[in-house]
Amino acid sequence: MMPPLSVYLHIPFCERKCIYCDFYSIENLALREDFVDLLLAEIDLKLRSNPALEGRALQTIFFGGGTPSLLTPQELERIIGKLQQYFSIAADCEFTLECNPGTVSLDKLKAYRSLGVNRLSFGVQSFDARELEFLGRIHDAKQAKEAIALARQAGFDNVSLDLIFALPDQEESVLRRTLDEAIKLETDHISAYNLIVERGTPLYRLVQLGKVIELDADRAAALFDIVQDRLSEAGFAQYEISNYAKSSEKRAKHNLVYWDGHKDYVSFGPSAHEFIDGVRAWNISSLEEYSKMIRAGKLPIINSERLTPEDRRTEILYLQLRSTGIRLKDFESDFSEDLLKNQDVQWFMEDGMLVSEEGLLKLTQKGYRFCDGIVTRLLREREHTPTEIVLPLLQRQYGAAA
Repeated sequence: MMPPLSVYLHIPFCERKCIYCDFYSIENLALREDFVDLLLAEIDLKLRSNPALEGRALQTIFFGGGTPSLLTPQELERIIGKLQQYFSIAADCEFTLECNPGTVSLDKLKAYRSLGVNRLSFGVQSFDARELEFLGRIHDAKQAKEAIALARQAGFDNVSLDLIFALPDQEESVLRRTLDEAIKLETDHISAYNLIVERGTPLYRLVQLGKVIELDADRAAALFDIVQDRLSEAGFAQYEISNYAKSSEKRAKHNLVYWDGHKDYVSFGPSAHEFIDGVRAWNISSLEEYSKMIRAGKLPIINSERLTPEDRRTEILYLQLRSTGIRLKDFESDFSEDLLKNQDVQWFMEDGMLVSEEGLLKLTQKGYRFCDGIVTRLLREREHTPTEIVLPLLQRQYGAAA
């Protein structure tokens, strides 16, 4: 029996680009209809080039961007129909669509639900008007609350919202108010990301010009403490550095595939990354070039790599540790290494940063705050660091989520 598969589709359109975002996206919405045709053609090309993928059951589907909720229900239906030509969709498939609160209506959400979408992820980011303006969001706090209420009305019982903290000059009181507003909405999942100033973004240029002062590490760490403590008090369990769920059933199954480090996922759309049979590949980050390659009958893959065993060790350490934990028996089988005998691991366990439970080596709440440092320590005397290998991957895959 073929193992299940996950699929990611990148929809590269935004009404307005946010100043912090380094995802590939464009503001020319007139190209959207042609893009759907290109996306369908890419699916055909990829499955013809790798027929072994055909027939595998999809355990998760994730439409990211950009702003996937700019797709009309008719466009989404066409894409789903194409996927169904090649894959079966598991009965318990998690089907996520990222949404901007300023781009949805009740009718649209009902149509998405009727097409099989069963999880929505809203990019709220803040409930503070000044912060939303600074970030370049097109919605206000009222629209965000209304959008989540509409999602419930449309029949969605799995709703997530994204927040960003550690903005320049962010006050603790403002962050606490945003967290309280998010909690009141009673969503099932909250992702709270530390703002990263990514090279090439408008925010990066503002920082370089001295017009914006990036928050220092100590202040950002203090705000992270507030996020952890407040969400824990509200009944959210942290299961990854930036992710909190009301129950294990509401964890983001698609992202857990990424963090597992072993499971296959196939991707479509400009800048999309995939991992199949130990090979990682990624598409070109240009809709113009993507279009040229597709129309020429070529897959728009710009590069690929097969990781060395040493690189795999680094990736497994970082990806699994930042999430639900390293599977100790698998790690020993793969790398002939008993992590519990590692002196650094023992020291971190004694210091309350790591714990061994049910065959997993896991970060504690305290440990989540120092994940990068812990992995770097475990990689000492190794050729690479997490920043050199894993962080670029995470940033390409889901940007701020890294």
